[in-house]
Amino acid sequence: MLKSNIKIWKVFILLPVLVITIPALWYMATGWQPIPNAVPATQQIFRDEFSKAADQAFASLQQSRTQQQMPALTAAIAWQGKLLWAGAAGYADISTHRAASTQSQFRLGSTSKSVTATAIARAVAEGTIALDMPIGQYKSDLPNPQWRELTLRQLLSHTAGLPGYEQNDDWRGLIQSWLKQRHFPNVDDALQIFDDATLQYKPGHGFLYSSFDVNLASSVLQSASQTPFPDYLNQQISMPLQLQSLGAAHLPHTEQVTFYQTKSGLVKPHWPVDLSQKLAGGGLAASSVDLVTIGSAWFDPEFIPAQLQQEFWTPQRLADGSVNPQNYALGFRRTEHGNLYCDKQNPLKKKIRYVHHGGVSDGAQSWLVIYPEYQLVLAMNTNIVKEDFCDFALQAAGILRPFLQQIDPSLF
Repeated sequence: MLKSNIKIWKVFILLPVLVITIPALWYMATGWQPIPNAVPATQQIFRDEFSKAADQAFASLQQSRTQQQMPALTAAIAWQGKLLWAGAAGYADISTHRAASTQSQFRLGSTSKSVTATAIARAVAEGTIALDMPIGQYKSDLPNPQWRELTLRQLLSHTAGLPGYEQNDDWRGLIQSWLKQRHFPNVDDALQIFDDATLQYKPGHGFLYSSFDVNLASSVLQSASQTPFPDYLNQQISMPLQLQSLGAAHLPHTEQVTFYQTKSGLVKPHWPVDLSQKLAGGGLAASSVDLVTIGSAWFDPEFIPAQLQQEFWTPQRLADGSVNPQNYALGFRRTEHGNLYCDKQNPLKKKIRYVHHGGVSDGAQSWLVIYPEYQLVLAMNTNIVKEDFCDFALQAAGILRPFLQQIDPSLF
């Protein structure tokens, strides 16, 4: 009888494992396909005086897509508040041969943080919210009492003490973060992913990059503005900037690309995920054109006052007076180098300062880089993930360089 019970328990344990494992192995082994060699490509030139630079950027875009084996690669450039150029190469969907376009919508990953920071800057400008006010003043129903004295400045600069995914000791939330299958209809609901997690350090005394910071910030903004976070994005960003693609990545959109995983130069569609658990910190989507428009809008003092632009783009200091280790500002990083990002093989004649954020999502990468001295902005997106982020971000250097050479030849 004992042996019989043991056999039953073995079946009880092994059967679910097999039910999960066999389909998973089958899924991973099948469905891979090559990226076609001949792919469509298109560009838009908005300023005739930059036609030569545009053609060079377009050639670089196509070469980058081919060399990096990307299904699609899109980019857009703006200067002094106006679009200069946009280009697209490859397929939004390989199986249907749907071409990527300058309007193709991609997951933004962590570049969503810069979009959320833009919305919060708008709220600060209108007096709806203040960066240094305890967030408990705006949201009385915070699920964790440790959060009441945190500030938006701390949340947007990742100095609040909240954990990252790996440090989250709310184990139910940790599992949901990994699986990305549960839908959260409201940014408040998504707080339960980490509402039982303990603070990692005294707020303001350390730095730990985390999407949870920005997720909580969006919930506070929602309460302060009395407007659902997606609606606030629409009212404060999409409508005034006339954007067509900015929205939640988990929602259907006619221009959304298919997202791919890769193996040995082959690709297959990424398994479905729901990013509503981190909408503000990593769950938004947009086209390169709309993303570059958001970045460029930071130079419009009627959209965001110059004083706030400077404040949001200034790396934040810790309680001991030191700048945080990532030079993280408020929703952006700020860097100064003698080369374009990741392009160490081609040094410039002088250092250049840029404000930026990158994003990695499920089957997508994004890049937003702003050069304040030139009011020059680039956005770039792809529907695949490169193992080394520089393999993706480096492609922006070849696309941007022709325009920068025309704007400031002394750099080269």
